[in-house]
Amino acid sequence: MHIELNDLSKRFGSTTALDHVNLNVPPSSIIAVLGENGAGKSTLLSLLAGVLSPDDGLIRFDGQSFSREKLELRKRLLYTPDVPLMFMDRSIASNIATFAALYGTKVENHEVELTQLLEETGIAALLNRSAGSLSRGQLWKAFMACAATVEPELWLVDEPFASGMDVIGMGVFRRLARKLADAGSTLFYTTQMVDLAAGFSDHVCVLRQGKIVLWETSAKVLEMIRATPEGQENVLRGLR
Repeated sequence: MHIELNDLSKRFGSTTALDHVNLNVPPSSIIAVLGENGAGKSTLLSLLAGVLSPDDGLIRFDGQSFSREKLELRKRLLYTPDVPLMFMDRSIASNIATFAALYGTKVENHEVELTQLLEETGIAALLNRSAGSLSRGQLWKAFMACAATVEPELWLVDEPFASGMDVIGMGVFRRLARKLADAGSTLFYTTQMVDLAAGFSDHVCVLRQGKIVLWETSAKVLEMIRATPEGQENVLRGLR
């Protein structure tokens, strides 16, 4: 999905969380959104998801103006906050089926991939357990099965690398994200880990005090990190 942000702004009282943000993101992209605490990372994802409405500016998906009222566009995206939104009183199997129904897809069309993901993450043995009984890391693993079923054109993920998942779960997330991107989807994820962002993204977007202070390819950001001992701090500050 092609994403365009034009002068996007969001305020909370006297605090400007996002300040005239402009981006043009082509399909098949993984975007790492970096920033210090309070930089506006989660606000950006919430605006892209339609959870919040901007005070100024426009969001376009494939050239179409987006707002939270446009349900057909919202059905093309999947939003994963830092604690995934699932039906906590239902089993994991029921959650997967429910997400498939909500997004108009069929679980059986993804049977091979789902079986592999569930076995690899250890969730296959927990399919009949309620989502509310899982640990945070297990909940993230279960949600990835929902994401694999939905195959969103835009996946918005808040802090996946602080999710409590183990190394196996993180590897599954990376492979799923890259698979979706290779098929034309766009992924935005937030993190505060500079080296990780540079190692797993196509572009890095650095926010500071609600403004974009750096937009670079991951290869360029890796160069910046290695250039000086303060490389990671310089990236987070948007210093070249």
